[in-house]
Amino acid sequence: MKFEPKLYHLSNGIPVILDPMDIETVAVKIAFDTGSRDETPNEYGITHFCEHMLCKGIPSLPNSKSMKDFIENKGGVYNASTSRSLLSIYGRIIAENTNDLLWLFSEMLKNALFDEDKIEIERSVILDELRRAQGNNSRKFNNLIDTNLFGFSAFQTLGTEQNIKSFSRNQLLSWLRNRTSAKNCVICVSGHIGDTSVLLERIEKLFNFLPTHDVERHKDLTYTACDKFQHEPSLKNVWLGVLFPYIRPDTYENVRKDLAEQKFRKYLAQEMNEVVRQQNGLVYGIGITSYGSEFDGVRCIDTETAPENLARAVALMAQTAYRIYNKDTITQNTIERFVNRGKLADADFLESATRRCDVLINYFIDFGKLYDFQAMAEMNKSITAEEAIKYSQGFFDGPMSIMSFGAEHNLDLKQIWIDNFK
Repeated sequence: MKFEPKLYHLSNGIPVILDPMDIETVAVKIAFDTGSRDETPNEYGITHFCEHMLCKGIPSLPNSKSMKDFIENKGGVYNASTSRSLLSIYGRIIAENTNDLLWLFSEMLKNALFDEDKIEIERSVILDELRRAQGNNSRKFNNLIDTNLFGFSAFQTLGTEQNIKSFSRNQLLSWLRNRTSAKNCVICVSGHIGDTSVLLERIEKLFNFLPTHDVERHKDLTYTACDKFQHEPSLKNVWLGVLFPYIRPDTYENVRKDLAEQKFRKYLAQEMNEVVRQQNGLVYGIGITSYGSEFDGVRCIDTETAPENLARAVALMAQTAYRIYNKDTITQNTIERFVNRGKLADADFLESATRRCDVLINYFIDFGKLYDFQAMAEMNKSITAEEAIKYSQGFFDGPMSIMSFGAEHNLDLKQIWIDNFK
């Protein structure tokens, strides 16, 4: 399937990415480069609260049911989301009704009612959402990592109980007006587009109301190494994260180096699984993920196991990491296998209008450029084993953190890693 997105700009400066596909539907996403990372302590949760209220009524469709019925009758769905760095509304619809989805999004941003009675109802809903999150063990583990390494609670996007109970209609509307501008907005349409000029004219009419004031970019947050255990009596396993800071800044100039390092991480996870799971049966699996990628992030080697297996698992992970890091064991055949295995993910991306919207918007916000799938695929294919080894140097050199969560243990996991990383 072709991938030929084009970048345009509305009269008020909003970047619009049109991404034609040979399908019968259209995905639309409108994202603002703002989120909970921009909130002060007495504002925690306000962006998320605004996101909820955007979906609770406009003048012609005064409640969430009428909005939902309207778009579903047109063969579409829609939703909204808040993260640390983005406030987004997004949806998908059969192509013939693209204008209806765009109109709804325009009305949500321009004329959302923020009805006082519905604010009170939603206040209760959001408090319940917060309670559910605080009772979720996965979210608790994320919070352990985020609060200790970055000073940013994993629950901060949802807010605090005190803040959620206190936000007034005026506060919500003021925040939304101040943080949404043509200068921090990106619109993407992927799917059956038809006449580009007609679609652009429609988008211009619907979204030229957005003001052009400056919006301050996200506050800096930095990584502070830490070793922490949190007991969770409901768990019989210990969840483990061995974390190292990013080697290099996440910039466009470093894309190739990051792709090469990605191959190293895949190989590292593969070999750890072989040794710790397949040969010793100590864990179900080991993965390598990222935390805090919206700021100075960390790579996290994560797994879980029973307390009695924990010391041995950490020792084998450290020994495997040292061997791979110092013995240049990655081969070109391994790199080629990773590339071939990634072709399924490439196909999933090319065939999904929603996924294409997400990647195009995130890439543009991060780098100010259109995502070029073909160029990235060619770059990925051309990565060598030598590059994977070269650009992974430094991976284990930064200040390490070890986070554990769950069943009780009294192990010095950092010292176990240090003793075996040799």
